[in-house]
Amino acid sequence: MKRTWKVIGLLVVAFLLAVSIHVLRATGQAGAVTSPSVASKDQAFLAVYIVRLINTAEWSFPAKDGKIDEKEKFLPWDELLDAPRFKEAQSRVRFTHFNISSLSPGPEIVPGLELRLVVSPDGKHYNLSLSQKPVVHCAFAIYSDERGVIYAGREIGCEAQGVLGKP
Repeated sequence: MKRTWKVIGLLVVAFLLAVSIHVLRATGQAGAVTSPSVASKDQAFLAVYIVRLINTAEWSFPAKDGKIDEKEKFLPWDELLDAPRFKEAQSRVRFTHFNISSLSPGPEIVPGLELRLVVSPDGKHYNLSLSQKPVVHCAFAIYSDERGVIYAGREIGCEAQGVLGKP
């Protein structure tokens, strides 16, 4: 008789534990993503490299007396990809794990990464983003513009530990 009560007690405890875990996960208090997967981190590092390369290429036109030549303009991706300044930028920005010749005209310039490069009508400004495709929960995106500062972000509601992992 005592043994039957122990078994019933253990079953009740196991049931309550399972229900508690389910409720915590459903309310978002447990089971949160704690770190990006290795593949996602590799893809994020590749995205940062590509954005750095695009920034370098966009700014590779010659300046005169420290001022930007008024005739020079930033280029949209389809023109930049084939421009001599892009090939010059490749020699400046090194990334050993990726063959740059595999970049495509887009918008998915490498498998899994979609580029949006918007150049102003006067060619004096640009905005670019490189984001995961297809969009998955807590997908990342890398952003920049003509200032050359690179930003990383995730969709709202995801942990804010950073795209590339903890600092």
